[in-house]
Amino acid sequence: MVKRCCWGTCNTDNRYPERLDGGVIFVPFPKLGRNREKAMKWIKLCGRPHSQLNEETLKDRGKAKHLYVCSKHFVNGQPSDRYPDPIPASNYEVVTPCRKPPAKRPLNFSSTPAYESKRQILSTVPYMEQQNEEESIKTPLEPPEADHSCSYSDIGPRSNDEDQPQTPNPFCNSQLDLLALVAENTALKEEKEKLLQANCNFQHQFSEQQQSSIKRFAYQNLSNKDCHYYTGFSKEQFDDIYTFLVPTADDPIKWSKSIKGSKVLPTSDQVLLTLIKLRQNFDFQHISHLFEISSQDCSTIFTHWINYMFFRLGGLVIWPHRDTITEHMPENYKKDFPNTFVIIDCTELKVQKPSSLHRQSQCYSDYKSATTLKGLVGVDPRGAVIFSSMLFSGSISDKDITEKSGFLELLSNLIQCGKLQTGDGVMADKGFHIEKEIDALGLKLNIPPFASCSAQMKATEVTETVKIAKHRVHVERAIARIKQFKILSGKISLTFFSIIDQIWLICCLLTNFMPFLIQDKDI
Repeated sequence: MVKRCCWGTCNTDNRYPERLDGGVIFVPFPKLGRNREKAMKWIKLCGRPHSQLNEETLKDRGKAKHLYVCSKHFVNGQPSDRYPDPIPASNYEVVTPCRKPPAKRPLNFSSTPAYESKRQILSTVPYMEQQNEEESIKTPLEPPEADHSCSYSDIGPRSNDEDQPQTPNPFCNSQLDLLALVAENTALKEEKEKLLQANCNFQHQFSEQQQSSIKRFAYQNLSNKDCHYYTGFSKEQFDDIYTFLVPTADDPIKWSKSIKGSKVLPTSDQVLLTLIKLRQNFDFQHISHLFEISSQDCSTIFTHWINYMFFRLGGLVIWPHRDTITEHMPENYKKDFPNTFVIIDCTELKVQKPSSLHRQSQCYSDYKSATTLKGLVGVDPRGAVIFSSMLFSGSISDKDITEKSGFLELLSNLIQCGKLQTGDGVMADKGFHIEKEIDALGLKLNIPPFASCSAQMKATEVTETVKIAKHRVHVERAIARIKQFKILSGKISLTFFSIIDQIWLICCLLTNFMPFLIQDKDI
């Protein structure tokens, strides 16, 4: 390991043997976490520029492990009890040995001293109290003897009247005065402790009031406009989503003790955090500032809630019965395609380029000229999502994704359970060459007619193309609504690949909590 001396202009380095003459040893720099005061003192003594040697340098383990001070800069060639620190690199500083601890001086109570300070008074209190107790035990009723050595001439002239009481000497009862001072000192200490406790309580109450006065970023403090901006839903729609996800008062997710953010944030704010990430795709660092938790906790909470929402939303039966679709079908659509109950289309999501060349070739899309993931979406005549596949590599064709996504198998199961009938239609674009597969199920495929190479399209074919395009545009509007979740509209990070299928399905099904795509004015 590289060892360099960080003292002043010293260039001692264990990589250069010529600089190690005289048996130089390296003394490691004090650790900032173990002895902060000593580490800061050594920084000052070494005299390096602040940009080269500072507190941040010691916090960086990669740099701190190479910091040493060679034995050339110690008084005895190495740290000792008397000189534990290196000599200063600056000329104006002087090396001073460690101060010896002060010796305890014995107290002499042979005679009553002349007390000059409070410290001396307090130091002699235990002895005085013990002496008074012994005297009180020996002669409890005997009054204290007068100190005849005291002189009254210094106090004032004596009166000629013998009956007049003499003025007592204030120094005669020094022990009683001392006890009075001790009692007063004890009372003052108790009063000081009470005032300090009252001040501490006041500061605590003031800080709580100040924190409560500041509105924390939370769902309860958001207006309806702000909630729609952050999540894409109004507060009423958010309440519907939350009621569906959390039907009971219990926390649906069991958190480990290491995730402190789950204890700080209530469940509603955890759902808000997840929807903010889906809708606005803010960095976790930014979200951590909003909710005042760590970015790592934000990432963990988001991942747990994505898996839980996938479990809840993935269990829904989102394909309604054909009679229900017919009842809510727009009039213009019912007039043109009364038996077509689903419109399908594919969409692609751009992703970061994988490092593997094989993965790059699989995900490369000629249509987008980028690495993408591809998904299949099916909507009913009013624009609600009733089918969503998992994501496939961008190079897959529309026909292959229709087969591998399980859409044809789903149609067969719907016919068996009565939700579809033989002769019902499926609307798609020209790229879906699945007419044989749809006919094998007993259904009809409505796609725009193809123009022949020799002649122009017939008038009936043009009319049919316009009619299909007029209604097929709603699936594209539904896909555009899904991509309003910015986590899908931008280039998806490779870090989300483990949960990208869950994110895709959740964003698709969350659009069903929004108002109908085709309103009455569009019918």
